[in-house]
Amino acid sequence: MINSLLLVSLLFIGYNAMKQKEIFPFSDISKKEIRTIIKEEKKQEKIKKREVNFEEQEVYEKLLVVMQNDKPFLNSELSLFSLASTLKISAHALSFIINECSGENFNQFVNGYRIEEAKKLIVNPKMNHLNIMGIGYEVGFNSKSTFITTFKKITNQTPSEYKKSNSTTLLGVEL
Repeated sequence: MINSLLLVSLLFIGYNAMKQKEIFPFSDISKKEIRTIIKEEKKQEKIKKREVNFEEQEVYEKLLVVMQNDKPFLNSELSLFSLASTLKISAHALSFIINECSGENFNQFVNGYRIEEAKKLIVNPKMNHLNIMGIGYEVGFNSKSTFITTFKKITNQTPSEYKKSNSTTLLGVEL
């Protein structure tokens, strides 16, 4: 008798637990609709993701030449729109090209160039008259904290640490 009562109690509890919306919140119809929506979103993602075509690759190579030769990143007012107008393409297209070709967003791309330039200035003895913030301003940063944070993120050192570690290795070397 006790076993039967225990079995009925367990079945009753189990049945009521299965009916709880907190445990199983979606009906079968809702689950089917959700699966359909997820499949459609995956199809849309596949459509959105496309390869960079030949013309876009040429624009990226032209961008790299402009960044090396004209050094627009030194301008603290540089924006995606101003760089796009220099290259005579839309800002949206330039953003896509930078994202796909470099794997970085616009700010990361530009800041990478700024930090490389800062590294050159930090170890250049002719720039000893500039403090770390002066170098940050020279390479296009508007904020000391942004400069130091970005520098550390890219080089794993603060600008001061970089200067110390590279000034000892450059003693006697003319730049």
